[in-house]
Amino acid sequence: MTSQEIELHVKKTGFMPLFTHTDLSVCTKVLKSSYEAGVRLFEFTNRNENSFDIFCDLRKYCNENLPEMVLGIGTIKNAQQAEQYIAAGADFLISPILLREIHEVAVKHKKLWMPGCATPTEIGMAENWGIKTVKIFPAKQLGGPAYIKAVKAVFRDTQFMATGGVEPTLENITDWFKGGVTAVGIGSQLFPPDWLKDGRFDLVTEHIKKIIQFISQAKS
Repeated sequence: MTSQEIELHVKKTGFMPLFTHTDLSVCTKVLKSSYEAGVRLFEFTNRNENSFDIFCDLRKYCNENLPEMVLGIGTIKNAQQAEQYIAAGADFLISPILLREIHEVAVKHKKLWMPGCATPTEIGMAENWGIKTVKIFPAKQLGGPAYIKAVKAVFRDTQFMATGGVEPTLENITDWFKGGVTAVGIGSQLFPPDWLKDGRFDLVTEHIKKIIQFISQAKS
C-alpha cells in the first residue's frame, strides 16, 4: 500500500493494535491471532534491545503467512531508527514525538509517519508540515475524549489517533469517537500477559473480534 492508502485504511478501520515482546514465538502468535480476528494494520513497537531482530523476523513471517498484513513500527525516536526500519520493510512509522528529521526520512521514502503530539503547538507544526494524521499521546493523561474534542475544534482537518489509556469497552471506545478521533491505538489491554503466558491465543482472537465490533458500533 502507498502511504495514502494506509492512511485511508487507518480511517476506515479506526483501529491500531500495538504490541512488543522479546520472544519471537509470542510475537508471531500474537500477529497470527490478530490476523485471524480481522486485523490488517499492526504496529510493532521498538522498545526492547532485540526489537529490530524481532521486527525483521516478523516482516518475513507476514510476507510468507499473512500476505495482507500492513506491518508498521512504533516508538521511532530519531532519523537513524526510521532509516533502519524502513530498510527492514516497515510499511509505516509511528512515534511518541514530533521531530523534523523523522519527517524528512518519511518524505524521502514516501512512507506514512504518524508523529506523537500532546499540545496544540505540536499538532499545528505537524499540520504545517503537511501531516494529516497524528497520534495523540498519552491520550488519557492529556484529558481523554474531552481534550480531543477541544483541540479538534481548532484542527478540523487533522485526523487524530488516540493512544494511551484507551480501554477495550464499548462505552470507552464510543467516548473517544464522540470526542473526534479517527482511530484508537490499543496495546497491553488487547494482549493480557496471563493469556500470552498460558498460550491462550484463541482468547486474544475473540477479544480483538469484540473490539472491532465495538469500534464499528462507535463509528456508526
